[in-house]
Amino acid sequence: MGFMLRGAIVLAVLLGSHATAQDALRLKLGASASVRLPETPSTGYSWRIDEGASKGLDLIGIADRGHTPGKPLPGAPGVHVWSIRAQKLGQASIRFVYQRPWEPASAETREIRIEIFR
Repeated sequence: MGFMLRGAIVLAVLLGSHATAQDALRLKLGASASVRLPETPSTGYSWRIDEGASKGLDLIGIADRGHTPGKPLPGAPGVHVWSIRAQKLGQASIRFVYQRPWEPASAETREIRIEIFR
C-alpha cells in the first residue's frame, strides 16, 4: 500500500490516497497511514523520530515497523516503515532525522504535518 520515490517520504492512507512530504496529511479520526522512508543501514545511517522537534504526538499513535530490506544483497538499501493512527482531533507534525547514532548532525530531515478530523 503506497509507493516509494527516491529521497521522498511517501504516505499511504488506508483508503488508497497518497501524500508526499510536501503535502499536509489529513486523517479521519481512527484512520491509519504508513510512512515509508528509504534507508541503507549498512552505511550507519538510519531514520528515527525527533520527539523534541515533533508536535502533537499525543494525538497520534506511532508504531515502528522497522527496516525492510530491498534486494537480498549485503548492503542493499531498503525501507523503514512506521504506522500512524489518528487518535484525537487536532494537528500534529512528525520530524524524522536520518543520521548515524554517533554523529551529532543529521544528514537529512523530513517533516510530515497531520490534520486529524471527524
